[in-house]
Amino acid sequence: MSKRTLIYIALTMFMALAGLLSVQFYWTRSIFVQNREFLDVSVNEAMQQVAASLEEKVLADEMQRIQNRRRLLKEIDSVNSILADLRQRYAPVLGKRGGISLDAEGHYRLTEVPALKVEWRDTVSGVLISGSFVHADYGRDDVLSQEEKQEIREEYARLQDYRDDLLYARQMIDNLLWASWKEAPEREIGRGLKPAMVDSLVSSALESRQVRTRVEWGIYSTYSSKLIMQKTGNYGVQLLQSDFSCRLYPRHESGYPFFLFLYFPDRMAFLMSQIWYLVLASVFLFALLIYTFSYTLVSIWKQKKLTEMKSDFINHVTHEIKTPVSTISLICESFNDPDVHYDEAGLKNVLGIIQHENQRLQSLSSQIIQISKMERGDYFLNKTRFGMHRAIEEAVNNTGFQVMHNNGRIITHFNAENDEVEGDRTHIVHIISNLIDNANKYCVEKPVIEITTSNVEGGFQIDVKDNGIGIAKSNLKKIFEKLYRVPTGNKHDVKGFGLGLSYVASIMKQHGGKVWVESELKQGSVFHLLFPQGK
Repeated sequence: MSKRTLIYIALTMFMALAGLLSVQFYWTRSIFVQNREFLDVSVNEAMQQVAASLEEKVLADEMQRIQNRRRLLKEIDSVNSILADLRQRYAPVLGKRGGISLDAEGHYRLTEVPALKVEWRDTVSGVLISGSFVHADYGRDDVLSQEEKQEIREEYARLQDYRDDLLYARQMIDNLLWASWKEAPEREIGRGLKPAMVDSLVSSALESRQVRTRVEWGIYSTYSSKLIMQKTGNYGVQLLQSDFSCRLYPRHESGYPFFLFLYFPDRMAFLMSQIWYLVLASVFLFALLIYTFSYTLVSIWKQKKLTEMKSDFINHVTHEIKTPVSTISLICESFNDPDVHYDEAGLKNVLGIIQHENQRLQSLSSQIIQISKMERGDYFLNKTRFGMHRAIEEAVNNTGFQVMHNNGRIITHFNAENDEVEGDRTHIVHIISNLIDNANKYCVEKPVIEITTSNVEGGFQIDVKDNGIGIAKSNLKKIFEKLYRVPTGNKHDVKGFGLGLSYVASIMKQHGGKVWVESELKQGSVFHLLFPQGK
């Protein structure tokens, strides 16, 4: 599959996803708008309900004040009658003379006139009419003892104080009834409204309409041009800019009306909560589609790269096989040539060449079998418990000749006290040999390879450090992939098929261990192998 075909497939998938996303976004937005309009209607209805409840409360308070005033006036009349009677009967004792008068409203008042006096005004002519009906008959005090006189004075004083209290209460009620809203509107509304009552009415009205979200309310006075009452004292600016407002006491005649404002700090979150299931399902399905499409494209792209790498591998193997086959073929032809004669030394040299080329062919076949096993992941591991230090020494002996051939050296630091691990000793020796071989091949100077062991949390760790050319950060994540070969910069004669590190990663995974690398260009590399250790 060509790169252009992959691009066409990707564009087609993207267009399909964009179309589905546009349709889903349109319907989700339509539902969101409908929910917002329904919320606006519900909130406005709730505010009208609150305004009606508050107005009923004000009217009920006024009626209660009128009834209280009537009861107070009756009580005052009763006390005035008793006081007037005491004045008439015990004037010498009290030092007071007088009686009571009956006004046009039918209420008694104390007077200095010794009679029951009636006054009223003719509603037609407006003339004040008055008259006396009962004359006072003052009693004598010479028949009373001093104790009795004192009791009469105390009783009179008590009744007089009680009447003063009643008169003060009547004055307060009159002020509440007749106070002008134009002169002190905030004071009047403050007497009729309490924050707890307003909050209860607002919460109840919203709850009945399924509006269950945090709400902030405030009452605004046009008289003082400010909010005179709030729920928490916050969101003042937001309240004044809110779209939700309603006039309070619409039937009350006032030049300075009051308004109730509502603000919902979590309005957007509340609206989203109404469609969260739809949004969540849409996001999940789109994420699933994107993942599926992406996985498909990545898989196709990886398969394409792997195919190219396998093709390069086959070409490379074919080229590598040609050399030993051609060499052996030429030697065989030379044996059939009657003009060519070998002495003992020449024959020994020819046999050495044939043996060397045969080893190359065996190595190539072994690597081909290895990549086949890596494809299937069916390594047969013969796990035993063994000492890792001896295995490392064996790997060093296997690869030491090649390192010495490059005038290099291998240094071991066996710092681990416990070097026993459980695994396939043969494969582990091979992966350590691979790391040493890579360190030797990818070095432009005399190779210096350090192998350090240690016991760390989690198991037994081997660090293989070299002074080679290093690995670029962009390649670090790819070096353990099958058939991947790190670019060698100016050195192009490094032999290999990109199987060594992939083989290392595969064997470590089979053993439940880890492998990772730290490297910088021209600074060398450090490969870390971590093997789990049982207690």
